[in-house]
Amino acid sequence: MSNDDDPDLAEAQAFAKRLEAHLRSGGTLAQWLQVAPEDLQAMYALGGFFYEREEYDTALRVYTMLQMANPYERRFMIACGMTRQMLKQYDDAIGQYAQALLFDFDDPLPSFHTAECLLHKGQPADALTVLAICLRRAQSPEHAELRERATQLRQLIESARPAAEKAKT
Repeated sequence: MSNDDDPDLAEAQAFAKRLEAHLRSGGTLAQWLQVAPEDLQAMYALGGFFYEREEYDTALRVYTMLQMANPYERRFMIACGMTRQMLKQYDDAIGQYAQALLFDFDDPLPSFHTAECLLHKGQPADALTVLAICLRRAQSPEHAELRERATQLRQLIESARPAAEKAKT
């Protein structure tokens, strides 16, 4: 029996073409499956529940599923990044934060978390560079707390740098 004679295969291929067209036109899997925004919010809250309980592997599964359902939602990207950061998957976390920045370049939060990851990777000079970007983006009153955290982290890194390295900059 050839593939042309298999009605199930033909139906699956037609379905795949329709789904591909939907996704290529900017549609999401959540839209395709008609998942209500309230259900996505409930799943996001569930991920937060696991994150707060430090069940990061489970939280990551929930956040990854959400990101697959709607790859354009920044908070899902940031949640995946923060969870990967807690799992010490720093490169993957940085990738998630970079993706979030593509959707809102002025948000200082992804830059702050990127700096934390870089510091954990043993790259304090790079962390300082990213913190400078974060601080430039965190000038509005709504970012006062994050600006304070970024300033404290920058001071901590600078105070730990060897004198010879400080002299180079």
